[in-house]
Amino acid sequence: MSKNKSNISRRKFLEGTGAALVVASEVSAITAQTAAAAAPRSTINLTVNGAAHKLEVEDRWTLVEALRDHLMLTGTKIGCDRGECGACTVLMDGKPVYSCSQLAVWADGKSIQTVEGLAQGEKLDPLQTAFMEHDAPQCGFCTSGQLMAAKAVLTRNPHAGKDEVQAGMTGNICRCSAYNRYVEATLAAGGAPIPTGGTAQFGEAPDAPVAALKTVGHPTTRIDAYERVTGKATYTGDFHLPGMLYARVLRSAHPHARIRSIDISKATAMPGVKVVLTHENCTVVWGAGGVAGGIQYNDQIKKITKQRRYAFNNPVRFVGEPVAAVAATDRHLAEEALSRIVVDYEVLPHVLDPEEALKPGAPQLWPDGNLSLNNQNESKPLAQRRGNVEEALKSSEQVFEDRFSTTLVHNAQMEPRASLAIWEDDKLTVYTPTGGIANCRNDMARDLGISMEKVRVISQYMGGNFGNKNQNQDADLIAAMLAKQAGAPVKLELSRREDFVGMHGRWPTIQYFKVGVDREGTLKAIQLRAYSGMGGYRKNSGGIGGMDAFECAHTESVVYPVYTNRTVSGNFRGPEYPQGYFGFQSMMDSVAYKVKMDPVEFALKNGIRKPDGAEFTNYTLPECIRRGAEAFEWKKRWRPEPGSDKGAIKRGAGMAYMAFRSGLGRSNAVIHVDSKGQYFVHVGVTDVGAGAKTTMGLIAAEELGVPLSQVTVIWGDTDNCPYSVGESGSRTTIMTGYAVIEAARDLKKQIAENGLPKGNDVLSAATAPNPAMPAGKARNAFGAHFVEVEIDTDLGRARVLKYLAVHDCGRIINPLTAEGQIKGAVTMGIGMALHEDLLYDPASGQPLTPGYYGARILTHRDAPNIEVMFIQSDDGLGPYGAKSIGESGKVPSVGAVANAIYNALGHRMKDLPITRDRILGVLA
Repeated sequence: MSKNKSNISRRKFLEGTGAALVVASEVSAITAQTAAAAAPRSTINLTVNGAAHKLEVEDRWTLVEALRDHLMLTGTKIGCDRGECGACTVLMDGKPVYSCSQLAVWADGKSIQTVEGLAQGEKLDPLQTAFMEHDAPQCGFCTSGQLMAAKAVLTRNPHAGKDEVQAGMTGNICRCSAYNRYVEATLAAGGAPIPTGGTAQFGEAPDAPVAALKTVGHPTTRIDAYERVTGKATYTGDFHLPGMLYARVLRSAHPHARIRSIDISKATAMPGVKVVLTHENCTVVWGAGGVAGGIQYNDQIKKITKQRRYAFNNPVRFVGEPVAAVAATDRHLAEEALSRIVVDYEVLPHVLDPEEALKPGAPQLWPDGNLSLNNQNESKPLAQRRGNVEEALKSSEQVFEDRFSTTLVHNAQMEPRASLAIWEDDKLTVYTPTGGIANCRNDMARDLGISMEKVRVISQYMGGNFGNKNQNQDADLIAAMLAKQAGAPVKLELSRREDFVGMHGRWPTIQYFKVGVDREGTLKAIQLRAYSGMGGYRKNSGGIGGMDAFECAHTESVVYPVYTNRTVSGNFRGPEYPQGYFGFQSMMDSVAYKVKMDPVEFALKNGIRKPDGAEFTNYTLPECIRRGAEAFEWKKRWRPEPGSDKGAIKRGAGMAYMAFRSGLGRSNAVIHVDSKGQYFVHVGVTDVGAGAKTTMGLIAAEELGVPLSQVTVIWGDTDNCPYSVGESGSRTTIMTGYAVIEAARDLKKQIAENGLPKGNDVLSAATAPNPAMPAGKARNAFGAHFVEVEIDTDLGRARVLKYLAVHDCGRIINPLTAEGQIKGAVTMGIGMALHEDLLYDPASGQPLTPGYYGARILTHRDAPNIEVMFIQSDDGLGPYGAKSIGESGKVPSVGAVANAIYNALGHRMKDLPITRDRILGVLA
């Protein structure tokens, strides 16, 4: 047993140990012995949450590993494994530390407090109560770390002000971007008079008035808030099963290479290594990972897809693509086994830019070329045309042209990808963070060639989604195949770097515009030619939205979804819209200035009124713009002459608006009632942070006419829940919520006819509605965002001073969570506008900035206060008139920030992100 704990330096640990091996370099030989050397061990004494513990630990274990795996205190989360995110924050002798960056041996003799130690018995800490009341947790994965950081702040100064709170919590990232709420809750816990129930303003649409309801429409604490603030919420990585093995994945170090051979003999010979998979012994197709046209939820298209993606592919098409996977008795052994695998690569030429990829002589990722095939396996771009654009451009009074570009922005959800698979006879159970348990189940059954009845998917809590997590992932297939061959449960956990390079982010785009107007500034023609970088496979469409926000008779959009040797692209909060709206809203803002129009007036003149001749179910776009401009004091903040402020500090204002889909569709719900009048609502939702479980409970309580306390929501398990559309596309409230209403109405009718059941009997109602939009109607949510920025032209620093988001999202079911959704989406949009980018080295094809630090995800200190105004409406559709919310807030935010920067600088920023160096570049 090792006694010399000081031999392990912090520098050595942070530089070389403690996290999974991510990529495999090309090696010719491995000199290590087949048998792994035993890791040195030490005995440590520490106090955790007031209880003394004597632990024998391996010297390489991190403190978070000791807490989670050996003391089973899973409230402390691992979000980055490198001290970047703060999800693992605990208090060591009263001071906050990242437990993922502390070795367990360094905690010898220390006192540790975790989130499980905050409450005193049944009495919550005032911080926990405040976090619940102010709806601080969204997905909840970062909440434990936020709580511990806030606890340290208030312990140091019980009446800390806003600046001190932000400074003390700035090392704790929240990808849901609930920064405003976390700070408000911390201030409230310190005694500041912060009102509960939110701060949003509410108005009403004149064309679709909203009648008050008893339960729906009132600020309500989440039904699972207690679990989220006490560390009791169980995410995928928190599950431990008897006999469980740990998996690690070997990933390509090359952006493009053919695998000549893989030698796994030294890895398989290691004691404790149970299974090694490669493309040679695992040929499972990952249907959702690459599909013709990017069309998900369609098994027929996946069946005919020509450019297929497998769990392990040869050739490899991006750095980080899985090459092999190992299952072993512990994590460290699995990591060491990866280093024993010898891969012989034939390195191939690579291409990173989508325009370059379509040029003659460019490296080819697929035999069919680099233009991704559509859903008929045809090499054609995405094209939409209306009217005659060429003639309209010729007849326009003025024609303007410009180019804009956006980058790959990673979803970067707080919970890294994980999967736990177990086979019981021929039935597979998968614990996985998925927004769509029904879709994931279908995908797993299809890919593995088994019936859906033989697959169970469980996702009780999910640490953020943000897009394209509504299917199965390759991690699920790899874990399932390892578990099948090993005959034991297998847990696969990705590091943060692996998640950045191995998962997906918003597709980068290059956009070329031509816009024609008449002498009054009315749009006559809009033409878009664009390129979307899809990475090595096509998971989603690659489309570019925004054209449908304008009233224009002659439009043309041609978008080329192109394969490149970058990380694969996929949906991310409003899939094709934030990047598209940046281009469209920037272009139209530019046109407005050039025709000498106020951008607000230009928007009112040219905003969409009749989509393809249809009528909106209700129409509030002008209302959103006018009310927003008045509340924001647009005329006071906007500079008619951009960049006209004197001195180095310049201010400016910008705006953008949006019209976002809120369609109807299929979903299911089942409700039971027992003899005591307790209702059990079964819905196939996974609450990814938007409050879906609480929303379903509120809708059921309203329709049943009972208090929310009489409603129990059952979710997140395909064995107990019916089909749901899943947490994507802002559809859950509209579609599954309507199914809940239908089931409640059925059950009320049964009770009216027969009364409540007796004894142990229950009454049940199951519905599967699939409502259609009324003929000649279109249904949208509307919004307008107004931003004031300040730019230090000496430093190139841009910061948001004031932000107002005005939205018609129909009836607001729960004002508390709805406001948080808009604030979080806006904050994400600000990050996309100013900071975030997954940079690549053109020469080597290596990703340079994977991770929270590198990509510059916003922190507490970056997040401005977001003001929210809702214009409620009830068009008689959906559940009580509710429309989409979760994505709407992000759609116009990027364009609004960019337009404000132009107004301040007098220079149009055409490439995202708008970083300091780019600002200084245009000013040079």
